[in-house]
Amino acid sequence: MDYSTDDVNTQNLAVDKKCDLPEPVQKLIIKIFDVSIMKKTLLEFELDTEKMPLGKLSKKQIKSGYKILSELLTLINKGSTSQNKLIDATNRFFTLIPHDFGVNNAPLLDNVELIKTKAAMLDNLLEIEIAYSLLKTESDESNIMSAHYLKLKANIAPLPRNSPEFDMIQEYVRNTHAATHSSYTLEIEEVFKVVREGEDKRFKPFKKLHNRRLLWHGSRVTNFAGIISQGLRIAPPEAPVTGYMFGKGVYFADMVSKSANYCCTSINNPTGLMLLCEVALGN
Repeated sequence: MDYSTDDVNTQNLAVDKKCDLPEPVQKLIIKIFDVSIMKKTLLEFELDTEKMPLGKLSKKQIKSGYKILSELLTLINKGSTSQNKLIDATNRFFTLIPHDFGVNNAPLLDNVELIKTKAAMLDNLLEIEIAYSLLKTESDESNIMSAHYLKLKANIAPLPRNSPEFDMIQEYVRNTHAATHSSYTLEIEEVFKVVREGEDKRFKPFKKLHNRRLLWHGSRVTNFAGIISQGLRIAPPEAPVTGYMFGKGVYFADMVSKSANYCCTSINNPTGLMLLCEVALGN
């Protein structure tokens, strides 16, 4: 289905004084549903947004892309000397997921690092597809801001800056910024308490485990509508296993700066989003 990005629900989303949601929550909604950021992310990945605009992203297409990457990985791991097979699979991948390399030719996907890079790109496209689909979903709620909030199926509340929890998180940020990550500093702008629908019930059996820790998870802003609405998820079966350092799973860190590196912020876009999760590690 081809969605137009000129729809009122995707444009001019701004803080609404008529909305009952606290202003910090409204600003968060604006950020995670920002279509311009989604488009910029596609351009960062050198995708051809004319052949594949936001509205044409589909889960089926992305999963088919994973399958081709897995096929390429098998050829690489077997030490295939058949350039024709590598060229054929590479061409199929770039036909399915159109790129724009400018005056340069498309690279041959003939090494593990390139496969990892493209797998990570597809991970992000899956999340963007979820965010954009949510954005375009019809709602009975007349207030656009409230409608987008309800689609996340979570209770999101700002944490008071004078609360003990806020102080604890601020200290955790200060104490877990690794010395090796010295090219940037971190400052908390807002903390939100997020309770996803049904998550307390799902986590209850694991509360008895002795090894539970508060750990960080960083990701692009464009991924958070998907993360909040559907939770943290492992890569789909179609994804190549080698694209992930320790195999397919949900990754956390005890160092804030390690996770901050995955937020993909920049000088021009310095504000990122991170999760601090209670994680049941078990044995």
